[in-house]
Amino acid sequence: MCLFSIPENSLLAQKNEGKPDRIWNVKIEGNRQYSDIVIKNYIANEAPSIWKKITFFNEKGYYASISEIRRDAIRIKRFYQRRGYNEVEVTYKLKSKNREWKKELVFTVLENAPIRIDSVQIITKASKKDSLVIFNSSDFTRQLNRLLYKKGSVFQPVLKSNVENDISQILRNLGYPYAYSEIQANVDSTAKLANVFMLTYPGPRATFDSIQVEGETTLDAKYIRRETGIEKDTYFNDRHMRDAQRELFNHHLFRFALVSIPQQEQDSTLNVLLRVRERTLRSVRATIGIGNYDRFKGRLTFTNSYKLLRTQASWTYRNMRGKGERFTASTRVSAYDLRLGADYLFPYIYNTKSNITLSPFVQRRIEKNYSIATGGIQNSFGYNYNKSVTGTFSYNFTLNREFDVGRDEFGNSIVSPDSVLNYNISSFKINFYASQGLPSGGNGFIIQPFLELSGLLNEATFSFQKASIDLRGYKKITDNLFAAARVSGGSIYYAKQDSLPADIRFYNGGSSQVRGWTGRQLGPKEPVFDQENGSFSGYVPTGGKATFSFNFELRQNVDRFLKGLSLAAFLDGGQVWRTIKTTSERPIQYGLGGGVRYNSPIGPIRIDIAHKLNPTDADLNIFQNDTSKSNVWRRWGLHFSIGQAF
Repeated sequence: MCLFSIPENSLLAQKNEGKPDRIWNVKIEGNRQYSDIVIKNYIANEAPSIWKKITFFNEKGYYASISEIRRDAIRIKRFYQRRGYNEVEVTYKLKSKNREWKKELVFTVLENAPIRIDSVQIITKASKKDSLVIFNSSDFTRQLNRLLYKKGSVFQPVLKSNVENDISQILRNLGYPYAYSEIQANVDSTAKLANVFMLTYPGPRATFDSIQVEGETTLDAKYIRRETGIEKDTYFNDRHMRDAQRELFNHHLFRFALVSIPQQEQDSTLNVLLRVRERTLRSVRATIGIGNYDRFKGRLTFTNSYKLLRTQASWTYRNMRGKGERFTASTRVSAYDLRLGADYLFPYIYNTKSNITLSPFVQRRIEKNYSIATGGIQNSFGYNYNKSVTGTFSYNFTLNREFDVGRDEFGNSIVSPDSVLNYNISSFKINFYASQGLPSGGNGFIIQPFLELSGLLNEATFSFQKASIDLRGYKKITDNLFAAARVSGGSIYYAKQDSLPADIRFYNGGSSQVRGWTGRQLGPKEPVFDQENGSFSGYVPTGGKATFSFNFELRQNVDRFLKGLSLAAFLDGGQVWRTIKTTSERPIQYGLGGGVRYNSPIGPIRIDIAHKLNPTDADLNIFQNDTSKSNVWRRWGLHFSIGQAF
């Protein structure tokens, strides 16, 4: 006689078709307070993805286990109990789908009434003077109202340590560096009520005294202290400490910075320690890559492949004049863009958040419909209010020489001598950037307005006012699925001249705007003809004084194949109009497509392909019903880039 111990998994496996039961779907019912996505993050059982359902990849990981299901029921129950639902009930059942071995796991949650906070008392272990400072502070009152523990809210034990830290943080921002808090609660589980007591121990209120610096080699310690923004004899504030840390990290001279409070006696004065490591004073940087796909014409051969090359180099000298200033000389070279410039940065104007940059430059740029030589200077005043809000006010003066561009029989650019336009631009520009949430993490939004005022004092050849705005939003739908959207538009809403130079007008299309169209190719165009026989040779964009575009994109991580790999599907739309009053003459045009992204060490490498949904004859290179210059590929756009589209 033999005795066998049969695991419960084996019992479950004895079903139709000889296949073990597999979890095919996981469903949660009765959960009113918390969504399925939140609860599923706390349980072990999960449904296979569509890909795994098709391929049965790693199917053993989805075998049904009664013991694991029971543990998940306990996990859900504890999840609710830690959040104030002390009488929650959780049951489960396995239901067969179209096949006996395909099981739908259903958890049913009966939440019942939670324990709510009936009263909140704040007890401060401090002197009468400090108590008056704390309770008379509007910041203290305002922050208390934002705490998760307040009258009428659900008493969640899981939040206890967070609330204690939040209270201590409020006190530290009022000048109490050694503050700590403790929360006690009397819970009546029958009446479903909790009385909460917040005990605070502020300790002594302290002012900043000495600021010690370690690790400096070339920059005088007084400039490092100045960069922190911490002033002696001002009250301690934890926000100021974090701001000081960020300011030092952002300084171009430091590769490492740490702001800390060393061990010391807890009294009314506070010493601060700054540890820094400086970067190399002089450095050279050079990069080379491939680009200019949207400008390249004709077949790619060995003799013309150099036109796809792009390179840039820079030389930087940090700590100019021994005051933390920076000088950079840079050059950019390609077949379509030549630029030589310099930047001189003054990192501190009247506080650590302000800076001035002087940037002289000369540039020669070849676009599809014109070529321009520019020289001038840009003077910029930047202000970093915080990590989420920055702004720049600049004055630009440039001398410009613009040419119409034609092409010879070999595809090389040629310039017509009678099409030269000389003009200067004298303009003030205002840029603003603000973000909320964590856009880089998939949740948040960004707003970027821009304003340019040219020729205010009639000192410029062309006087105009140009405004635009860019709005971006990001939403994390699941752990691996993200949605991103952008709306942007602009207008030259006042100009003394009816016609503005090509380089001032708006253009649209390209890998970061409306995909499906190559760079600057969406919008009004005009035909160009061969100079010898007068035959039609193509279209060039003319731009306009008004533009609008939108982008919507779904991004799906597929790390199971290759870490850092993701797929995207998108719909773009936009248009350019000759003036804001002619928007009814040209409808919005759309591009639909998808792409692949790989998160490489140098940034996301992106390949997108898009289809023009409603192209014009000019987009398809059709002139007066002549399709000889058109082909099926005119409806498609292929884009290579580094970085997300937005």
